[in-house]
Amino acid sequence: TGEYATDEEEEMSPMFPNSIEVFDLAENQEMLSPVELDPEKLAHKFKELQIKHAVTQAEIQLLKRKLAHAEQDKLRWRMERAQLEQNIRDSKERMEKLEGYWMEAQSLCKAVDEHLKETQAQYQTLERKYNKAKRMIKEYQQKEIEYLKKETAQRRAQEESEATHKEETDNLQEKVGEMLVFIVLASIPFY
Repeated sequence: TGEYATDEEEEMSPMFPNSIEVFDLAENQEMLSPVELDPEKLAHKFKELQIKHAVTQAEIQLLKRKLAHAEQDKLRWRMERAQLEQNIRDSKERMEKLEGYWMEAQSLCKAVDEHLKETQAQYQTLERKYNKAKRMIKEYQQKEIEYLKKETAQRRAQEESEATHKEETDNLQEKVGEMLVFIVLASIPFY
């Protein structure tokens, strides 16, 4: 049929360019009895039949080759179809595996995302605590500086006060000493 025709088959047809279709020859020619025919007509008729037979044989061979070629094509197409079906099955399996991997990756991403959120929350809590501790340290350092300033000022004031007190004490002792000398001198009678 025309379904299996290929370029190769069409190329094979010109092999017999002068071939005569079997159906082109008159089949219903008058059958003459051998008595009525002369040997020339019989020889001519025999040659015609030989030619018909040769043409028919050639066409049969051509058809056999076309049929064998068509069978090969059919077999090749079946093999290609089987291969394509196998490829489709393999592709489906790969696709199912990839979908499985994708689902695993999605769940892993979800878990990592949740873990990241928890970690970020912990980080923010730690950052707030760190900032509070830093602020408290600064306040403590500021208070310590102020305390040291006050202590230094108090020490200076105390030292100044002690110095003033010592000076006053020394002055008083000197005055007391002078008074004692004066009293002692005053208590000594003059003769």
